[in-house]
Amino acid sequence: WAQAASRPVSYCAGFTLMEVVVAVGILGLVLAIVGGSLFQALSIDRFWREDVVATRELRHAGSWFASDALNAATTSLVDGAPPANVVALAWTDTSGASHAATYSVSEGNLLRSFDGVLAVLVQGVVSASFSLSGKVLTFDLTVAAEQGGTASMSLKTYLRMLK
Repeated sequence: WAQAASRPVSYCAGFTLMEVVVAVGILGLVLAIVGGSLFQALSIDRFWREDVVATRELRHAGSWFASDALNAATTSLVDGAPPANVVALAWTDTSGASHAATYSVSEGNLLRSFDGVLAVLVQGVVSASFSLSGKVLTFDLTVAAEQGGTASMSLKTYLRMLK
């Protein structure tokens, strides 16, 4: 009996309840910090992508408009005095074929009608206007981004063949 009392007591391997609670608490704190940072990074990325999409749509519309305006032999503004909501451009190409392009805004969309074929160039248009001063045709466009922001463009095109 004396011999058994002098032997060291052996413990079973494992964790105490207090060690488990502390480990879970630390793990939860680390996950909260990493999760918050990840959520913030994804939110910033989403806003950035929406701004890029709005800018890309503006550039796309500006490219089509500038191309048609540079070819135009005649230009007319519709819907009253400048700034107008509709512009009509007409020209004859090198093969003698006549072309007409009309730009207008309807239900928040910028529309381009080219030789009778209608296409939506930009959706989410907040405002669009056209004005003509001498040989300078100005196109102002503002597009809404999904999170409430806007992107704007003012494109001035110098008409080469204005009659």
